[in-house]
Amino acid sequence: MLPSQESKYVNERKFSGPAFARPLVTAIVEAACAPDAEFPEGVVNSIYFDTPNFSSYREKANGDNLKTKVRLRWYGEDDALPATVTAFLEVKGRVGAARDKARVRLDVPRELVAETPFESPAFQAFLLAQLPVLPVPTPLSWRPVCRIAYSRRRYWDARSASRVSIDWDIRADCVNRAFIAPTSPVRLNAMVCEFKNQFGAPPNWAEAIRAAGLAYGSFSKYGECMARLLQGEN
Repeated sequence: MLPSQESKYVNERKFSGPAFARPLVTAIVEAACAPDAEFPEGVVNSIYFDTPNFSSYREKANGDNLKTKVRLRWYGEDDALPATVTAFLEVKGRVGAARDKARVRLDVPRELVAETPFESPAFQAFLLAQLPVLPVPTPLSWRPVCRIAYSRRRYWDARSASRVSIDWDIRADCVNRAFIAPTSPVRLNAMVCEFKNQFGAPPNWAEAIRAAGLAYGSFSKYGECMARLLQGEN
């Protein structure tokens, strides 16, 4: 589980680039930051929900300033999950770089996140059951579309009060076959270094990450994986 440190409104900034840059980027981050005190490393899993015409994906692909994202997130490898999994249903709204996130902690059966096909009515029933506790309006037509997993290391930069993470081994390994044609798992040859704070910009030392070959700008794991899935690419 991630520590619950962020306030409701947080600015995110991302650097993204080729996976081979990770050792150098990690060295830069670790020279400036301390490992997260509680959860320094782990696997992040997210089931992304979308409408049948992929409105959330198209908002990202079209570069819309207003975006909505719904996902169910949990942490850990499938084969190590307990019978009841601590998960978080998240609804994220974004205006530019600022975001408004509602996050509800839930106890979810392992079978739902690790074994149930996305075409199953169980997912729609699950989402509908949570709507009363979500403070952000959520369309009733949303369905699970794909699962994205990746490895993450987490850090804390005390000088800039920034949460820093490094993500790699990003893959989409399960899809809703009612909406997306079956294909081999998608694996991105990419890594992401993300900064979250109240100030709207990464700390000055982060310029070294750009010099290491990463680009400063928007990067959506869901958007990148969906683009490949919809085009039938691995």
